[in-house]
Amino acid sequence: MNIYISADIEGISGVVNGSHTTQSSFEYNRTRKLMTDEVNAAIKGAKRAGAKKIIINDSHGQMTNILIEALDEDAMLISGNHKILSMMEGIEEGFDAVFFIGYHARQNTSGVLSHSYSGATINEIVINGNVVGEFELNSLVAGYYDVPVALVSGDNVLANQVKMFNEDIETVIVKEAHSRYTAKCIQPQKVHKMLEKRAYETLDSKLQTIKPCKLNGEIELEIAFKNSGMAEATLYIPGTELIAPNRVRYKAKDILEAYKVRIALTNLASKA
Repeated sequence: MNIYISADIEGISGVVNGSHTTQSSFEYNRTRKLMTDEVNAAIKGAKRAGAKKIIINDSHGQMTNILIEALDEDAMLISGNHKILSMMEGIEEGFDAVFFIGYHARQNTSGVLSHSYSGATINEIVINGNVVGEFELNSLVAGYYDVPVALVSGDNVLANQVKMFNEDIETVIVKEAHSRYTAKCIQPQKVHKMLEKRAYETLDSKLQTIKPCKLNGEIELEIAFKNSGMAEATLYIPGTELIAPNRVRYKAKDILEAYKVRIALTNLASKA
């Protein structure tokens, strides 16, 4: 059994504000350890279920957060930024399941540290008329390769979004959002037990019922940016259309192209 894990940091228990997520903060190294430990718990459950190949993609910020020296020795780590597929780097056909560990709710919803890829740049992402965040769009990339997202961990707001998108995906709620920067957090040792148990049970007895999240054919991508200058900066990419002062549209041949274009548009906009 081959398992792919994309790990973010905002959805880790105990993480509630920017002091936990930025490299320059005194809290950051604590958070790196918390993130690594939650990933290890999911790996432990996957191994119990028979996983032999486990790939971890570090998916927060500069993507060098996970402590490789503390990572389970049977896992391989994709570390570093400027990845062609960003949070889904390394996904391909042949994986049996995807886990999203430490994920968060999308922009403009009430989850802890909610955003959609870049909180300073993106106000909204729309795919074929539906508002999506990182969880939804990353799930569709996994579906492009016919791999189901089996397990997602984060706060209760994210869990609700997961179930609205695909009710068969298993969730682990590690904290309850009280506000954007406040949460009631479960103690890490208990979280690890929850993650290991749910990972094992999902792969052992529930995976067959979880189908890949797929969108076939042409994709209409819309992104609303924080201001009009950001939107204007994306027009260097052929095919990008300004449809409102801060909103652009791009018609992609498939979800993979839309995903890569989303990355490029965000990079351009962030420099404006």
